[in-house]
Amino acid sequence: MKRLHTILITVFGALLLAGAFLRTFDLPFAEWVFSAGALLAVVQSFVFAMQNKTDDRRESRLHLLNFVASLFLGVAAWMMWVDSNSWVVMLLCYVVVVLFLSFRGKGK
Repeated sequence: MKRLHTILITVFGALLLAGAFLRTFDLPFAEWVFSAGALLAVVQSFVFAMQNKTDDRRESRLHLLNFVASLFLGVAAWMMWVDSNSWVVMLLCYVVVVLFLSFRGKGK
């Protein structure tokens, strides 16, 4: 199962990167690519949070925050579809939150 999550993270990361890159050149299918990546990110983080429910409240909270952060990608995809440049801000919010969460290792 861990291998599947790693593959999903790689795929949605590549789709998000490709969609954002294609959007800078105003290609018409960029929204589709980015939206597919955002959907995979939301699904993966939700499934991972549900599978890793533990008695450790701290770890469960981190998984929940990761899911909430992935919702920023959904908002960014929607902003791409309505042709708003604010999708970049939502993408940056996602990156900042995930970067913060990546340094929140296992406590003592």
